[in-house]
Amino acid sequence: MKKIWRPGILAVLLLFGFVFYTMYLEFYIKYFPNGPEYQGIYQVAVDWVERFGTTLEPEEEAEAAGEIPALESEALGYLSANPVAQKYGLTSYEEYEQFYSRSVLEVEGEMSALMQERYADAMLLSNYLSGEETKNVQGRIYATRLYTQMYELWEQEGVNFKDKDYMERYTPGEYAHAADSFFGADNAWRNIMPPELPEAFSTYFGYLLIWICVSCCLLLSPVPVRDRMRSMRPLQWSSRHGRNILRTQFAAAMLSGAALTTVNILIFGGLFMTHGIQTFFGCRIFSFMHTGFSWINPTFGIWCLLMVLLTYLTAMGISAIAFFLSLHSTNYVAMLLKMIPLVILTAMICPPLLTRLFYYGNSLYQLTSVPGVEGITALLILAAGLVLFALTRRRQKRQELLQG
Repeated sequence: MKKIWRPGILAVLLLFGFVFYTMYLEFYIKYFPNGPEYQGIYQVAVDWVERFGTTLEPEEEAEAAGEIPALESEALGYLSANPVAQKYGLTSYEEYEQFYSRSVLEVEGEMSALMQERYADAMLLSNYLSGEETKNVQGRIYATRLYTQMYELWEQEGVNFKDKDYMERYTPGEYAHAADSFFGADNAWRNIMPPELPEAFSTYFGYLLIWICVSCCLLLSPVPVRDRMRSMRPLQWSSRHGRNILRTQFAAAMLSGAALTTVNILIFGGLFMTHGIQTFFGCRIFSFMHTGFSWINPTFGIWCLLMVLLTYLTAMGISAIAFFLSLHSTNYVAMLLKMIPLVILTAMICPPLLTRLFYYGNSLYQLTSVPGVEGITALLILAAGLVLFALTRRRQKRQELLQG
């Protein structure tokens, strides 16, 4: 293990990890939820879970819908103190919405100087009502209106789920599963889950899986090559471990890969936890809040654990493959030439593997139409690594018999 965890390679991992975080992961830490509307949706969802629990019952939805006038009054309080709103004599939130619609949404063609001024003022008001000073009251109004209306539609019609055009988007098997799982007697669709959360978290974890696999390759690959270049194998075979040294090295590599995976998950997963996503750990991943349909409907906490499990399976498989490739490399250049295709393949597989995990919209499922293909893929990657090591062991034993 000491030969694997060398200070030099740890420094390289820290440097590359920081660069990768800055390029691919930092966006999800700084900008989730992304935009005032999604921020409002997230705020409202957190509030509903804290007040009503993990599901929204009809009487609770009616209470939430009844709070819209109070939210509009809150917004009016902010508008009344705003010079721009006073300039146009806006005395209600409805008047502000009409002003914004006329000044921004309905504008076509070339704008006159007056229209440009009204456009700029409307955007100033919108940014003001969506900012921290007003606690994003505009986003909260938008989210409360949208999802109370959507809830009522799902309760009455299943959001046109029985509509022919809507049904054509799904295969008969997908439709039957969704109808049984989410529109049965337990009314699973009443669950609260902001739609951006599973989308953003799984995408974030998909990119994180790339880094985990690459970091495992960087950590594990140099050791077998260095031993070979220094002609250490004859000395290792003559030790008390004898020819079993290969098995010991493989076990050390797998333990090191698992340890590095754990460190990465704790660090980068902990960063995403700062958004307070633990509030939704008890909520199920399918919701009337337009999350999309999923093949399974565990709690968000269990779904995250499944994502972590697939991360470990994939990382261990890639670690085993990297160990095999470096074991058969005569020098560092040969090792790099073998690792580059593995890294490229990893970058191609990891995001589709975890993004929208077990949802109908998962890329691997869309490609194969096999439910649970994400888990199958992770197991195949692990199996490939173990098979390659087993073949190496078998080849070594055969050579020993020939030499004996």
